[in-house]
Amino acid sequence: MRGSVLCASCKRPLTAGWAKGRTERYPRYWCWTKGCRAVGVSRDDLDRHFMSLLGRMEPTAELLADLPNRVATRWSERKGRIAAEAAQLAGKLAEQKTLNQMAIKARVKGEIEQEDFDTIKAEIAAETKQIEKQISDLDSENATMEQLMRQAEKEAIDLVAAWNKGNVNQRQELVKGFFPEGLVFSHKRGFFEPANTVINEMLMRWLLDQPNVGVPDGI
Repeated sequence: MRGSVLCASCKRPLTAGWAKGRTERYPRYWCWTKGCRAVGVSRDDLDRHFMSLLGRMEPTAELLADLPNRVATRWSERKGRIAAEAAQLAGKLAEQKTLNQMAIKARVKGEIEQEDFDTIKAEIAAETKQIEKQISDLDSENATMEQLMRQAEKEAIDLVAAWNKGNVNQRQELVKGFFPEGLVFSHKRGFFEPANTVINEMLMRWLLDQPNVGVPDGI
């Protein structure tokens, strides 16, 4: 949620971090704007509020009709992110190969002992395995447009399930996809403000569905 939730007072993105308790550290979001600091909320509470909001959202005809555009945008963002992460991982993998070659040369020249050489080799092997797994995960995430469309359709129907099952990147894409302008959170109200366009539209639809909402007859 970092970067997507805004402070209701200053409209700046909340900062995420860890707050130190007596015995443990706790994940929290807070407003870090000097002179404001109006919001401070735990990660669990913010997640709970957000899932409550998702649970109230129902797919509208407009949303379903706009799915192809949303999917195209998310596809473009996902490809860019995957390419950037893949390049970074490729660089890390190359570094490990270089370190491995340097260790072999140092051992051949007698510059390091066999015990140290074995330790270095084990560390390089473990790091290489981790990087290769991350690369493999990126490859499996590189879905086709058809798969992404099916995923978007499921998210439009059951947003809470999509949030619970998604990884960090998928959750960020879900938030940005449905709330591109961000979500304004009020510490005073303890909930997301109607200032958000999507929430405003939800309230308007609810009011239109309530025939008795308004000024009573005779007043």
